[in-house]
Amino acid sequence: MAFRLVAFLLFTASLHAQPARAERLKLSAGDFYSAESILEAHRLEKGEDAEYKEGLAWVARGAALLGEWDVAATHAAKLRAVSEPASYGHATAIEVEAQILAARGKKKEALRLLETELEKNATAPVGFRSRIQKRWNQIGLVGRAAPDFDGTLAKLKGKPVVLFLWAEWCGDCKSQAPAFVNIVNKYGPRGVAFVAPTRFYEKDAAAEQRKIDEQWRTTYKDLKIAGVPVSEPAMITYGVSATPTFVVIDKKGIVRFYAPTRLTEQRLASEIEKVLR
Repeated sequence: MAFRLVAFLLFTASLHAQPARAERLKLSAGDFYSAESILEAHRLEKGEDAEYKEGLAWVARGAALLGEWDVAATHAAKLRAVSEPASYGHATAIEVEAQILAARGKKKEALRLLETELEKNATAPVGFRSRIQKRWNQIGLVGRAAPDFDGTLAKLKGKPVVLFLWAEWCGDCKSQAPAFVNIVNKYGPRGVAFVAPTRFYEKDAAAEQRKIDEQWRTTYKDLKIAGVPVSEPAMITYGVSATPTFVVIDKKGIVRFYAPTRLTEQRLASEIEKVLR
């Protein structure tokens, strides 16, 4: 959490034209109040421009990371007011509002908020819908039946399954590859099925398919797994606004772990071991 907080504070600092050295030092030390002040100074100097809106999104998320729920609510409301529909800021405001509800013991209300926004934005860009679904998944997916996509999970009924949702251009996915290869080689022989869904991000699907195939052949050592499907429904259903995303499903088809982030080999192995007991 501390690392992520510093990252967003430093990003917010970049919004200021020429931040003083003292301010930068405060931000790197995790001084949230200074981040708010720098954002305010930017607004007074340059107005509520695109940089201000992006910085406001980071501040709202930062307040949520710190558990400053009243502050997060204030910034999320501001963000709602200045953001265009289906924008990054709009999605962030929704996510933070859901986090606030969940943190205050209102999990059902949080999930309903996200479901309502998904219904209202059914034709929004994939990235926007995936972000909202990701937050729903973080709050409510573990312990529920894993949503199927293209009949893939139905074919693997009775097996523990690990989903590795990735993108061929994703640097974090490539960095994850050595650990993932080791995990597949260790747990594949023990009956764990691995599936690596992705989707097309470019207009030229044929060209991108060639890139996907090449990445799988080289970076992922041409691993022989249950499939590498190109499936937009899978990426939306599992809220893949961040790659890689991991999902661990037990033999009964119940999601036991959901992580829209990179993982160490040890962390992923420990989650797989749980569904093998």
